[in-house]
Amino acid sequence: MPQKTSRAILSVILFAYVALGIAYALNTPKWQAPDEPAHFNYIRTLGDTGTLPILQRGDYDQNYLEQIKAAKFPATMPIDAIRYEGYQPPLYYLAATPIYLATRAGGLDTQVIALRLFSVALGMLILLIAFAILREIFPDDQVIALATVGLMASIPMHIAVTASISNDAAAELVLILIVWLAVKQVQHPLRERHFVVLGGILFGAALLTKTTAYAPGIAVLITAHIAHARMQNAEFRIQSWMLPLGALFGLAAMIALPMFARNALTYGITDPLGLARHDSVVIGQPTTAEMIAQYGFNHIAFDYFAVTFKSFWAQFGWMGVLINDRLYVVLEGLTGVAGLGIALYTLKIFRRRDRLTPMQWWSMGLLALLVLTAISAYIGYNFKFFQLQGRYLFPGLLGITFFLAIGFRELIAREYVHLVFVLLYLALLALDVAALFLYIMPQLRLVN
Repeated sequence: MPQKTSRAILSVILFAYVALGIAYALNTPKWQAPDEPAHFNYIRTLGDTGTLPILQRGDYDQNYLEQIKAAKFPATMPIDAIRYEGYQPPLYYLAATPIYLATRAGGLDTQVIALRLFSVALGMLILLIAFAILREIFPDDQVIALATVGLMASIPMHIAVTASISNDAAAELVLILIVWLAVKQVQHPLRERHFVVLGGILFGAALLTKTTAYAPGIAVLITAHIAHARMQNAEFRIQSWMLPLGALFGLAAMIALPMFARNALTYGITDPLGLARHDSVVIGQPTTAEMIAQYGFNHIAFDYFAVTFKSFWAQFGWMGVLINDRLYVVLEGLTGVAGLGIALYTLKIFRRRDRLTPMQWWSMGLLALLVLTAISAYIGYNFKFFQLQGRYLFPGLLGITFFLAIGFRELIAREYVHLVFVLLYLALLALDVAALFLYIMPQLRLVN
């Protein structure tokens, strides 16, 4: 595929994503995205007081939250007391505060839309960097890069999340920047000093953005450093690779030190992330142990996989808006087909390891690691709170969509690859439009 054609297709994908993101931002009723009121109140506190919020008792009221969700967030029920995100790292909120202040004269609705569009802009950057990463790994395979980015840009739930007021898109952006640096270190090694400084800055930004980026960021950076040493055939000495990594993570910790210090003074020396304070505040939020005790392990296990799958693709609002069951069946079938293709591709490359260069092996390992850490973090969180939300897998979305695209291509005859990918992309765009106008808007619209 000529490079000019590839750029034109990428431009179409980005344009379609932005158009859909704007449509979701404008037409999703106010506060009808998970945790949106709490994220907004964090920004509002920064904008109105110039100080970070302090999470405290009363910032989470399970009964009131259920009532206001059931009533579809009417103006008569204020969202001012919904402040349970006040413990979150501050970077996204600091970046969003100027937008809040600049649009204050336009009123609340204008501020909400502007902040949602800020998330859409972050989503566009995620797609551009994802494309750059895949072109770095497979410079002669533009199809897989376009297919992966096209899938990332058209998953309905991903569009909905990146068109809401949330720190999810910011965390995904920082993490994908870390992956980009890691892939570059594998493909075209940087000087050690440059890798340490850039990695430290990016992981410092991750520390300041969201805890969901912590484990994947650590795993990817460590693996990239080890891969670089192995491909350079350097003699293994623990000092030779531990010292640079220590400097990298030390720099990141120094960048995030003001946040840790402030939280330690606010929430206690043993709670530098505010997580213990969060757990003590969100009284009434169901735990997995309570759900198992009430409904039984088998029922909860089935829900775990079923709800996770649905909410990864298309389960909107506060998890209350589902699409037609037949559409989920189609998505399950397509995912199953891709899974079969992934298995066949894995067998093929392990039988003929020379199909990939050592750099490509390591880079694909980084993408697989991204998926595994995202899944592990999701499972780990659900050992505590019962939160079956597929969006928690989005930190690994680049890896997930890459392997899905690889799986599809493995089962398609070469002469039909382009046609099938285009048809799948158009089908997902149709689903995006249908999800917004046939499900989200009718079910979440406030009726006076």
